Amino acid sequence: MKRYTHIVLFRIPPLNGFSIKTLEGKFLSDIRPRGIVRELNRLNDRIKELEAKVDKLHDLEKWLEGR
Repeated sequence: MKRYTHIVLFRIPPLNGFSIKTLEGKFLSDIRPRGIVRELNRLNDRIKELEAKVDKLHDLEKWLEGR
């Protein structure tokens, strides 16, 4: 599954930059790829947190249906 695309930006002075396009079409740009990786990791952690909450809600829903 291709999740992100990588684009090298040559117009960011004084160093070359990096840009990643997410599936939602949002561009994450930075001179250092560390900033992009940090943002992607933060988003990934948030996704995992939301998925865990959804699982808890599904468990609660099943429990309520069984009563």
